[in-house]
Amino acid sequence: MKLKPVTDNGATIGYSFYCPGCDHGHVFWTSGAMTWSFNGDVASPTFSPSLLNTCPNHPDPKQRVCHLFLHSGRLQFRSDCTHDLAGQTVDLIDRWPDPPVSA
Repeated sequence: MKLKPVTDNGATIGYSFYCPGCDHGHVFWTSGAMTWSFNGDVASPTFSPSLLNTCPNHPDPKQRVCHLFLHSGRLQFRSDCTHDLAGQTVDLIDRWPDPPVSA
């Protein structure tokens, strides 16, 4: 499973996925105050707009910025990422080294 639903009281409020650049999960929220549009295709998902995760004081410099688009099942990492996949596009994979992020 490339996407894992994030639920609250049985309702799906977002989708988590494994980020190989950060080596942990991120979430696209589809319900709430800040949301992304989702094409509904869990096999080849597209979310819009981009996802930007920042942690400027993280002790690991690679974990400070992750900025990506998820389009047609491919992670398109923007050049401002601080990890090794900056500027690259990779397929979304079915991998979860940690428990998925939950609400």
